[in-house]
Amino acid sequence: MITKTSGEASLTDVEQALVDHVTRGELLDLAADEPVDEAAMRTWDSSRTIRAAVVRDILRGRLATDPDPHGLRLRGARIAGRLDLEILTTGVGVGLVDCLLGEGLVARDAKLPFLSLSGCRLEHPDQPPLDADRLTAAALGLDRAVITAACEAGAVGLAGAHLGTLSCDGATMRNGTGPALAADGLQVDRGVWLAGGFEAVGAGAHGAVRLLGAHVGDQLECTGATMRNDSGPALDAEGLRVDQNVLLSGGFEAIGACSDVTLHLSHVRIGGVLVFAPTRLEHTTGPRARLALDGLTYAGRPVGTSSPDWLRLLREGTRSYAAQPYQQFAAAQRAAGHDGEARRTLMAQRRDQINRGALTGRVERAWARLTGLTLGYGYQPWRALLFLLGVATIAVVLAVVLGARGGVARTDPKPPSAIECSVVERVGVGLDIGLPLVKTGTQGHCDTTSSTTGQVLTVAGWMLQVLAWAFATLFVAGFTSAVRKT
Repeated sequence: MITKTSGEASLTDVEQALVDHVTRGELLDLAADEPVDEAAMRTWDSSRTIRAAVVRDILRGRLATDPDPHGLRLRGARIAGRLDLEILTTGVGVGLVDCLLGEGLVARDAKLPFLSLSGCRLEHPDQPPLDADRLTAAALGLDRAVITAACEAGAVGLAGAHLGTLSCDGATMRNGTGPALAADGLQVDRGVWLAGGFEAVGAGAHGAVRLLGAHVGDQLECTGATMRNDSGPALDAEGLRVDQNVLLSGGFEAIGACSDVTLHLSHVRIGGVLVFAPTRLEHTTGPRARLALDGLTYAGRPVGTSSPDWLRLLREGTRSYAAQPYQQFAAAQRAAGHDGEARRTLMAQRRDQINRGALTGRVERAWARLTGLTLGYGYQPWRALLFLLGVATIAVVLAVVLGARGGVARTDPKPPSAIECSVVERVGVGLDIGLPLVKTGTQGHCDTTSSTTGQVLTVAGWMLQVLAWAFATLFVAGFTSAVRKT
């Protein structure tokens, strides 16, 4: 029953109580020790109902002419109508706890000291239950809030908003026809918390959580969060900039589908470390579509995943080859003093480039495979020395074996009957054949003969010398980094 009047607005008892509490800076708690859940919220009658227009008039100063700096604080109430704070500039903060907003809240272009909807339930049949694009506030709190929608624009809209902090710990955001959280261009001066059991379930190509071009001045924490989209990406954060750490761990789960990747982290810039240890990272139609990482930068090495596991993700969890993720990882390893790991990473990059068909020319592919085998793509030039040693060994074996069958003889026999070369001399002939530049001088007095066996050894020697020079040249090229491609 309407019992009191303030200005032009007729107030119920509970609405007048709210005005009085705002003036005194006190919390109006209508729930007290009663359980607050969805079933209880649906039963609240007029004694627990406050009209949305009354809340707006309080914030405008029409009902509470001298509000306390603590702001409007209300618990356990049902807000009747869509709470309209659009374009509103006020010095009165809004703190709603465990309230039911059956038609949601709009705060587009509003300027508030703070907006807290902790434990609240927000709904709307066809509009965003929380429409706060371009909202300016020192803090936005959605801890434990349950926000459900069937709206292409998103269950929670924060596009272009400017916040001091954003806390969504334990919140649940669901949208059957669009993003759960749509926050393109969001600016947060300090931290963003999507943790503590945070759940975002969205639909469509725009992603369950959308942070395109957003900027977080401190840390982005998604510890224990779940993001799911059965028809698109779970998290689309292309172009996101985070000045400190990003945490995707502690039970973090992401599930995506269709032609989009599960986690879109392309061109994300992280000023601190990337903690990456998801409990579940899936793409329902293809494991190679789990990640997009081209342009992702971070400080140090990813924490929570080993080097082999990270390389496996780059190779098996991305849709196509990109050089930058390997280069970023190798640079981090090198900066940490792990040069051997950095070389292995760059070799893995080159193998991935070849295996995924990023090299289109046949000659280029053949050269890449050759240098991979003989030089480790230029990062292990000692391989060429092993091949050179193998050539020398083959030459020695041939000289010893064929030399014993008349393929090698002395060229200056003294006496004339002593025409056979010793085993040591035959080894010297083999080394002269198999090693470029380095010569023992044995061929000056012991060389191949004109017999059939000697001619076979001569022809084999020519081939071995070509190989020896080739491997020696490859070693020099690898040692000087001339064949390395990035």
